[in-house]
Amino acid sequence: MTFGRPTRLTIPRGSLWFGALAAALINGLRRLDQWQLSMKQAEPSDADEVMAWASRIEATEPGFAADLRAAALRSMDQPVN
Repeated sequence: MTFGRPTRLTIPRGSLWFGALAAALINGLRRLDQWQLSMKQAEPSDADEVMAWASRIEATEPGFAADLRAAALRSMDQPVN
């Protein structure tokens, strides 16, 4: 109700700042997400690529590298149907 007086609708400055800050934060998170997705490496598609991957990670994860090598060698031995 205005009771005959014109109403003024003003948005408080703090809420404008908070809205702008929230929008900037969301945009920053979106850019960070896109950057991380672009850094994703391609998955190995054949046994030779798995062997190369195993040799790259052997220094940091020797158990996983051994499992990768075993899986690659097992897939090389099996005939493709």
